[in-house]
Amino acid sequence: MLVVGNFEPAEAVDAAQQVSQMLKSQPLPAHSHMPSRMVNIEPGHYIYRHMSEDPNMLNNAVMAKFYCGMATNPMDRTTMALLSQISKDQFFDQLRTKEQLGYNVGASTNSFSSGKLTLDMMVQGESNPTYLLQRIDSFIHGFRQTLVEFDTVKFDALVESIVGKANEQLTSVDAEANRMWTPIDKGTYNFARLADEVESLQRVRLDDVLDMWDRYINPETAVAYTRVDSQLWAAKASYPSATDMTTWPESILALAGCLESETHMPVDLSDLSHFINSAVTQTSADALASLAHQYPMTNSTQVLDETASGWSKIKNALDMAMNPHNQHALQDSETNFAYIGMYQTVEGKWVITDVDKFKATQALHGLAVPVIKLIPNTTAFNDHTIV
Repeated sequence: MLVVGNFEPAEAVDAAQQVSQMLKSQPLPAHSHMPSRMVNIEPGHYIYRHMSEDPNMLNNAVMAKFYCGMATNPMDRTTMALLSQISKDQFFDQLRTKEQLGYNVGASTNSFSSGKLTLDMMVQGESNPTYLLQRIDSFIHGFRQTLVEFDTVKFDALVESIVGKANEQLTSVDAEANRMWTPIDKGTYNFARLADEVESLQRVRLDDVLDMWDRYINPETAVAYTRVDSQLWAAKASYPSATDMTTWPESILALAGCLESETHMPVDLSDLSHFINSAVTQTSADALASLAHQYPMTNSTQVLDETASGWSKIKNALDMAMNPHNQHALQDSETNFAYIGMYQTVEGKWVITDVDKFKATQALHGLAVPVIKLIPNTTAFNDHTIV
């Protein structure tokens, strides 16, 4: 029980005792507590797919989750916060404003009291999930250069803005109570967390943000690359089979999905792969013209109109199929995932087919360890009493 406000310590203890007597409750034994623990996923690229049960839902959705740094490390938390702040606006601008992939587009960070930080990139729209993830990959591929060219004056101003907001005086007792309850609820009892993050923010540099990107998110440089893609498929979407996933690269599947959606014609994956192999010597314009001839839209006037949303997606998918980005060189895991509810794609990614079995066979991060020794006492915090 947390008592915050204009109370004497004895009054706070008395209030707690009265509540305990009224509820007539007993503490749970230690073995009955169910602490929150995060699955410690081994490095690799994983895919979880789910088909919507709503036959009327038209939208698909994806989330790419990158595991980055430790939530218990103040420097990792602040560096990730800055990385998220820099990337989210450009992510929204590229995928929502320019490519118009959907109304719900965003990038954010997430963390647990124990375990790793994550950078989450999410898109919800009518395009097939494989294509949506390919566009996230395209953003990832180009964003490093954005960080390299990011203005240091603008970066310093961003840090100063975040520090200023963190140092703002709380305006209500309720806000103070919420700030104090968070470390209690998470079991860390680190009431100096905000001060630690401000101190880290004052030390972090743009090079630190670039280093975090290269260590965890850039597939060409991350040694322990760990990523989970969640896909929600609309019931009427063309859902790739396990055979498709183990035979064809995702760029072919993404292009096929775009073609079927926009032309309402069935696409033979073998023929499409043959087309891509023969088109690599052509210019993008010539390849698009050949593809438009083979898979014409109902309205033929839109065939080469790159401003039409349908053919704009097809053009992007075609470019990605003809010029695939470098995939992470996935290392062989000590665990044979084929025995725990997964199969491997032609690109070395693991598709989770039985999520319960997968989670049950993975190690867990350790429990949160309090950062201070727990001694029953009263503590002064901003002129208020904590009991």
